[in-house]
Amino acid sequence: MRHLIASAILAAGTLPVLAQSTPAPASTGSPAAPFRASITVTATTEPEPADRVPATVTVVDAAEIADRQAAEAIPLLRAVPGLAVTRGGSPGKVASLFTRGTNSSHTLFLWNGVTLNDPYLGGFDLSTLSIDGVERLEVARGPFSALYGSSAVGGVVQVITRGGGRELGARLEGGSNEHRLGALAAGAPLGELDLHLAGHARRGEGEVANDSWEGEELALALAAGRDTSWRVGLRARVLASDLGIPHDSMGTATPRRRQELDALSLALPAGWTDGTLELEAQLAATETDLEVADPDDPFAASAAEARREQARLLARRAIGSVTWTLGGDWEEATVDSSSAFGPGLAGERQRARAAFVQGSFARGALRADVGLRRDEQDAFGGATSLRAAAAIALGERARLRLGYGESFRAPSLADLYYPGFSNPELDAERGESAELALEVARGPLRAELALFANELDSLIEFDFRTFRPENLGRARARGVEGAVALRRGILDARLAATWLDAEDRATGRPLLRRPEESASLILFLRPGAWTLGAVANHVGERTDFGDVALPRHTTLDLSVARRLGERFEPYARVENVADARYEEAAGFPAPGRALVVGGRARF
Repeated sequence: MRHLIASAILAAGTLPVLAQSTPAPASTGSPAAPFRASITVTATTEPEPADRVPATVTVVDAAEIADRQAAEAIPLLRAVPGLAVTRGGSPGKVASLFTRGTNSSHTLFLWNGVTLNDPYLGGFDLSTLSIDGVERLEVARGPFSALYGSSAVGGVVQVITRGGGRELGARLEGGSNEHRLGALAAGAPLGELDLHLAGHARRGEGEVANDSWEGEELALALAAGRDTSWRVGLRARVLASDLGIPHDSMGTATPRRRQELDALSLALPAGWTDGTLELEAQLAATETDLEVADPDDPFAASAAEARREQARLLARRAIGSVTWTLGGDWEEATVDSSSAFGPGLAGERQRARAAFVQGSFARGALRADVGLRRDEQDAFGGATSLRAAAAIALGERARLRLGYGESFRAPSLADLYYPGFSNPELDAERGESAELALEVARGPLRAELALFANELDSLIEFDFRTFRPENLGRARARGVEGAVALRRGILDARLAATWLDAEDRATGRPLLRRPEESASLILFLRPGAWTLGAVANHVGERTDFGDVALPRHTTLDLSVARRLGERFEPYARVENVADARYEEAAGFPAPGRALVVGGRARF
């Protein structure tokens, strides 16, 4: 632990960069500037102002999502410090997220508390994460296995959707590369029930032949008990996509290769309180069906069906200055897969159960969280995860935070059981992390600086000597991230940046697809009924697979919108204004300049 904290402090000698988080109103007693209030549940499991928790949390709320004219989470996450996004070309193509230098399978993705990570390969395709009906997008950086178990090594990304309220709105847009989008959102109270629906249909073409993408999604929320001591609900999300794969991994054109994905997520949340004791429970299930087919190459065919069932129970009670949370998790994942070369997994299962406790202490200038969790998995045994974090107010304008955590990622079912290329004796990947951060608020200006260090051990790598995966890898990632935000009058501005040193400890080489430096600038001007926006993203040099060097690139997006009364808002944007030519993944050109026009209607 002392070594990790020292590594984080040593990183301060490099480019100072800042971490974004929107503060709560001044009435919370925190060093808050007059920004839009933001609430997080991801860092502590209960709703709290983001600037009260002793963790680095970014909350992107519905107002910012609307200002950015976003249809998916990817452009929103690009602007969050500490994150690096890699997408294989045009919209709809596979996208991965690297949080604070950790692997793409080291970030846990949640949709209203439901795990989205794929049990087959362990990661998550970020291109499938839309923002239909989203109330807010929360990004908690740092190790959170003490709360969530496997995969929460670098951080947690959670989508919180709207669950009630009266609403009826539509959105239509079209533009370059045959881009088309139609979206609808509706909500209304039905007696004792709250109903909300949101969905979209989207189409588009990429930069080369057979680079098209189309997808549909529908999200449903039903809740009861909004004014009582109990509450129950139902949340469902259904999506389908069909995309072209323009070439194979060797660069050979594949003009008729297609990929189809169908996915379903269900959650049954419930809660009860008597004013002192709170109980929360949720049953959840996810199912994905992924198929690849190519009439010109029968050997390219593959299919995978993955299912996961989950249950979580929480009990929370305040005793004096400490709020105690006790919880338990149960999970079972199953995968069936096949390819043109024969069967893959045949109903292989992985079961896990866990118990955890967290104490949150608040008194005067001090706030501290301490959590401990024990996971038992039938695949590799068990893992114990500790997390401790504290924040102390330095007067009314600043706050100092310090944190330490342990984390793990369980081997995926493919790692454990894929015929001929697996190892059922694998252990979990392990991580230790430390963080030191400073937050300062002065008038309309807010700044945050976070230093972090991650040590990763027992990483699963394919060993060509044994011809199976082994726990061989070791890596280190340390860096500085942060943001400066200003909101005054019609101006809303935020500058975020990250410096990262991510190294393979065995070879001394940089970890793939992690840029050493990255930055984003978001500017909005709101004169009267107008909203004028500019978003710039800079990504430094990276190394991709095959030791391919990817040069740095910078993109600029411009947008404009105008409210016409209270019901209509036409808008337009130009993406990649300078028509920058670059690749986030070697061999997959990113989209060039594109013009999009559209509008929203509220009824």
